[in-house]
Amino acid sequence: MYRFYGLLVYYFIMLIKLTLKIEIIGKENIENDKNYVLALWHNKVVSTVLALGFIKKRAGLASPSADGELISVPLEKLGYKMIRGSSGKDSVKGLVQLIKAVKEGYTIGTPLDGPKGPAFEAKHGMIYVAQKSQKPMVFMGAAYSKKWVLSKTWDKCQIPKPFSKVICIISEPMEISKDIPVEEYQKIVEQKLNDINELAEKKIKER
Repeated sequence: MYRFYGLLVYYFIMLIKLTLKIEIIGKENIENDKNYVLALWHNKVVSTVLALGFIKKRAGLASPSADGELISVPLEKLGYKMIRGSSGKDSVKGLVQLIKAVKEGYTIGTPLDGPKGPAFEAKHGMIYVAQKSQKPMVFMGAAYSKKWVLSKTWDKCQIPKPFSKVICIISEPMEISKDIPVEEYQKIVEQKLNDINELAEKKIKER
C-alpha cells in the first residue's frame, strides 16, 4: 500500500515540477569527478527531487519502516540508489551501507534531522559518515515563493505550489576532520543548514 502511495507522491511532484521556475545557486560547488555527503533539513526534502538531478551517482536514505516507501519510491524512480536504514550513529547496519555507498562514488543526500526528528536537530550519523569516508559535507537550503505546509507532520514538510518560484542553494564543501569528535560538529552543521535556508528565504523574497 505504501509503495502505491509512493508512486502517487512521485507523479504529483513531477507534475508540479513542470510548472515551477527553479533556480539553483552554487551548483558549481558539486564537481563532476567527486562525491559528497549532502545535508538538508527534512522539511525541504522535496528540494532533492527538484535540484539534484544533475548529480550522476546519487543515493538516498529512507526509513526501513513501511512509510519509508513514501520517500524511497519517488527517489528510486528518479535514479537514486536507495538505502533502507537509520542515520543514527548507533545504527551500525545503516551506517555501514552509507559509508560503502560513499566509497563507491555515490553522493549521499539525506536530511540530517530525519527520519523522525526532532526537527532542525542534526543527528550524528551523517556527520560520522562524512568523517569516516573523508568525503566533504555539502549543505543545501531551499525556499518556495508559494507553498503548502503539512502542519500535521513532525517536520512541517513544505511542498511548492504549482507555478511558484523555487530557489535551491548549495554550499561550498566542508571537510569533517578525523581529529575532532563528531559531537562537536553537531551545532556547526545545524547553524550552517539554518543559515543557508535563511539565505534561500531572503533571496526568494527578492525575486
